[in-house]
Amino acid sequence: MARAAVAVASFYVLSNVAGFVARLLINARFGTGADQDAFRAAFVIPDLLFNLLAGGALASAFIPVYVSRLGSGEPAIAWRLARAVALIVFAGLAGLAAIAALLAAPLIQHLVARQFDPAQVALTASLMRVMLIATVIFGLSGLLMGVLQSNSAFLAPAIAPSLYQFGMVLGATVLSGFGIHGLAIGVVIGAFFHLAVQLPWLRGVLRAAYSVESGRTMRDAQHAIRTDLRQILTLMPPRVLGLGAAQVNNLVNTTLASGLLGGVSAFNNAFAIMILPIAAIGQAIGTVLFPSISAHAARGEGERFAASFTRALNAVIALSLPAATGLIVLGQPLIRLLFERGAFDARATEWVAFALAWLSVGLPAHAALELVTRAFYALKDSLRPALLAVLSVAVNIALSVVLYRAFAALGWLPFGGLGLANAIATILETGTLYGLLVRRERRIRLRASLVALGKGGLAALAMGVALWGWLAVAGHGAPATVAAPLIGAVVYFGAALLLRSSEALSALDVVKRRLAARA
Repeated sequence: MARAAVAVASFYVLSNVAGFVARLLINARFGTGADQDAFRAAFVIPDLLFNLLAGGALASAFIPVYVSRLGSGEPAIAWRLARAVALIVFAGLAGLAAIAALLAAPLIQHLVARQFDPAQVALTASLMRVMLIATVIFGLSGLLMGVLQSNSAFLAPAIAPSLYQFGMVLGATVLSGFGIHGLAIGVVIGAFFHLAVQLPWLRGVLRAAYSVESGRTMRDAQHAIRTDLRQILTLMPPRVLGLGAAQVNNLVNTTLASGLLGGVSAFNNAFAIMILPIAAIGQAIGTVLFPSISAHAARGEGERFAASFTRALNAVIALSLPAATGLIVLGQPLIRLLFERGAFDARATEWVAFALAWLSVGLPAHAALELVTRAFYALKDSLRPALLAVLSVAVNIALSVVLYRAFAALGWLPFGGLGLANAIATILETGTLYGLLVRRERRIRLRASLVALGKGGLAALAMGVALWGWLAVAGHGAPATVAAPLIGAVVYFGAALLLRSSEALSALDVVKRRLAARA
């Protein structure tokens, strides 16, 4: 699992590099002004439709059922189930996308960005209609990712996000003559790439599926598929509720940030930067962990389930704490170095860094949440994560309104309050959900994770102090900024070793074994 997680994380890093290049080009071309505000706001409704029907909701309900069929030695029935679900996804998303395209202008004006002027509303609606095409494509591609990952084929799903980002790069360069609409067309092209790269691997899954006889008659097979579909539809509503609540939170943030010209794109840029370590740490480990713990849960292997989950969670804690510290301390010089060019000026750097610092407080909780929610889905319990997600969003929305106004009253950039609200709500959600998981599966090693959190927190504190001192002495220029992440990593790892962190000692042991093998 560790080797697969490293491979997936490597491709997530590649995807993030491609995403960085795309974002750099977009920011240089459009800055944090009205056009990019419209582009980012145009994503809200397409993202809502994708996540509710295909992205997270269906995948989290589909994969445990699909894995159970694979585990029972019925890959052909598992594939027929996937095919039936794919038809449902395509039909559902196509219908919803058509309705959303017809209602695009009123949806933007009255729901997504109520503080946009009429010209910006019209532009956002036009961009949204183009992006809805990508939503339908992503529905099929997202389901295919789940099928391949469940068959331990992680490479193509890991490559796919990089090709999506390549589509965005094309939108910002080759299609730049179309202005901001070129980016929307790039989103659609990227979605096609995302789907196409996975199709060759699907042939191998199909050959393996039909090479095993299920031992069922056609009538029995159809009955089994209908039974599985009912189970998926039973598992989906709680997840839809949870993801729907999260999208409502995104909607509220967009609406609030739209009151300040450039606020939507500044907050979106900050959130996208924070997502980079979450993807490379929490999502990569969670992606590889999910089929494994789903299989353990299906076979009733509670001890192996608990051990796999605890090791993965402790690794996420050990990696996400220094990432958060680095973004808080180094956010502004890194953003200046990487993005400040063209239309992305010093004001944009300051705005994005301010939002990023507050968002990063919740980064470890975001990364851990990727694992904790998947643990519940593996246990075929989607209700508790959904209810907690709804409660978390309610807290987030309330805090967003209060802190947005509080920051404005203090003379600070008000969207910084949105970042702090997000961090507080996510910390509360992750902590509560983890507590419920430990109560359900008492073999999970709570003490080991608390020790990992304590030692990692102290090491991260030492790293933060060292980085602050380094910038105070060396300044915020390019050479000092480039050297800072390496200095931070050395200080963090050294402090973790001094504290006898199990994760640091394990990493050191791996390095020693590799060096010995080469010798």
